[in-house]
Amino acid sequence: MGGSDGVAGRSYAAWLVDEVFPGFGAREAVVYRDVRMTYTELAETIRRMATAFRSLGLGPGTTIALASGNRAEAVCVPFAAHLAGARFLPMPVDRGPAEYASVAANAPADALIVDDRISETCADAVTSAFPGARLWSLGSGGPAPDLMDAVRRARPADDAEWADAGQVETVLCSGGTTGLTKSILHRHRMYRTILAHPFLPEPVRLLVTSQVAHVGGLYALTSLAQGSTLTLLDRFTPEAVIEALKNEPITAMMLMPPMLYRLLDHPALAGVDCSRLRRVMYGASPITPDRLQQALDRFGPVLWQLYAQTEAFGLTALDSPDHLVGNGRLLRSVGRAFPDMETDVRDDQGRTLPPGEVGEICARGPRVMECYLNQPEATAAAFHPGGWLRTGDLGYRDEEGYFFLMDRRNDVIITGEAGSTIYSPLVENALTTHPAVRAAAVIPVPHPFYGQAVHAVVVTAPGTRVELDELRKCVLNELERPVYLPASFEFVDALPLTPIGKVDKTALRTPYWAGHQGLLHGDTTARPEPAS
Repeated sequence: MGGSDGVAGRSYAAWLVDEVFPGFGAREAVVYRDVRMTYTELAETIRRMATAFRSLGLGPGTTIALASGNRAEAVCVPFAAHLAGARFLPMPVDRGPAEYASVAANAPADALIVDDRISETCADAVTSAFPGARLWSLGSGGPAPDLMDAVRRARPADDAEWADAGQVETVLCSGGTTGLTKSILHRHRMYRTILAHPFLPEPVRLLVTSQVAHVGGLYALTSLAQGSTLTLLDRFTPEAVIEALKNEPITAMMLMPPMLYRLLDHPALAGVDCSRLRRVMYGASPITPDRLQQALDRFGPVLWQLYAQTEAFGLTALDSPDHLVGNGRLLRSVGRAFPDMETDVRDDQGRTLPPGEVGEICARGPRVMECYLNQPEATAAAFHPGGWLRTGDLGYRDEEGYFFLMDRRNDVIITGEAGSTIYSPLVENALTTHPAVRAAAVIPVPHPFYGQAVHAVVVTAPGTRVELDELRKCVLNELERPVYLPASFEFVDALPLTPIGKVDKTALRTPYWAGHQGLLHGDTTARPEPAS
């Protein structure tokens, strides 16, 4: 890709729209319901949309926000915003008013584009958060003028001069489980890097199950650069994935582990021919080795894990051949660092720890965010000196450079008479070794003497009953020490998920911690036991 990150450099969007996309011609770029958009049509729609944005006064120094579900037009908006020189602000749908308001406080928008098919509640919440923005609908059924009418009227010049690389900005809302919403700024270097080292190095027909207007869409971007076809689902359901696998020549898909579990558990998957799949990508939340082995047995040696954050678009990857090493020895690993990234394990003072010692995963390189927009204190806390991003994930590196995650820093449980450190994924992995357990989440709950106790929330196969002693035996067989045994269990039909598909541990913890917040994140001061 030509150009640089400097003001005079050519942007990734101009390179794709002017050079790459037209070269794929009549090949299908985006498939959504009955819409089948070719690459020629994709490039022309983006150019027209960018021209329309400019005619509306949207360019450098302005922000275009988009709240949209999956649809072909939504794929065009980020490219067009960057061609025009505007900052792109994708707003995930189905968030709450407080989250939208917190994002708007840090990144006010000049224009807001709202999908005419999202819920009225969501549309009201997001429009209320941006009261000063000019409102447009994506589709003819919304409360504002249809942006696509303006796009169809636009006439871009053949020699149009698009905004340069130095004007490319995207602000993403954090999708973590801490309950805090941050506005994460990425610039051109991130786009340049993921295009130079794509997640999918060859053209595929990619099934997109997450919101294309948010983080998942930026991963899909690299597929378009290779000439892939994006098949968009409105939302993930096992039935929708199975239907797409039957009716479209899908060769790749990306699923978060909770999605993968639900797909594997669906009885109709047994009748689906999955032999066309060349890659099944997963990531964004922990996965248990037993369930990962089930996926390997069903899909074959095509699994590929990405360890990334919204703050860093790719820290490590576990390649497909790694999944087959040494009787599954690496199935607990998140792989090795990307060649363009420095990934390390460091202590609280920012010092590198030796292999095998647990510390915080830290990273620096071109995939890392610029900052939390207009949040200088949060930005300062997120970095060690030297530009090392603190991921908040605890883990270690082995002698071969493979990384293993233990837990989120705020999810670690400190309990027992000796104040033992309990990493929740270890207990979750142990519980899922029981053949009837489909998923498990381990959280801390208040304890009168130890401050915190281990609590397990368990999903079992439909129609099965599991004795608690069997689950305790699974934990002891795997982890040996009684301190890992959950003090309490809870059985549910499904684990709650965040809007982007991670297990929502905040929602699981909240009912237990009213009035006990001082004990939640590491403060394990215990009351003395009463005298007998």
